[in-house]
Amino acid sequence: MLSVKKLAAGVIVTAATASAVVAGGGAAQADVPVWQANCHVYNIFNTGGMANCELPTWHQVKLTCVAWPVPFVYWKYGPAQYGQNQSWASCDSLNAMVGIEVIQA
Repeated sequence: MLSVKKLAAGVIVTAATASAVVAGGGAAQADVPVWQANCHVYNIFNTGGMANCELPTWHQVKLTCVAWPVPFVYWKYGPAQYGQNQSWASCDSLNAMVGIEVIQA
């Protein structure tokens, strides 16, 4: 037969566990703007590039490319990635990249 003390102790442990689960569920850190997320971009042989961020934020790499022989500028975007995941993109020909940046996705 359960004593009142054991039953009360079980109720307290159950309540404490349930409150810890609820508190832990809401502990996710909010996303920060890409300009505050300590993001990095990397040029890959003036043809492609990648970006990643140190803090939790959605980001993607944006390349500015030029096409020849009639020069016109176009943009290529990498897939949207979160935090330290890498977003990659490349221009359509060698040495066609003239700019690289990381943008908010």
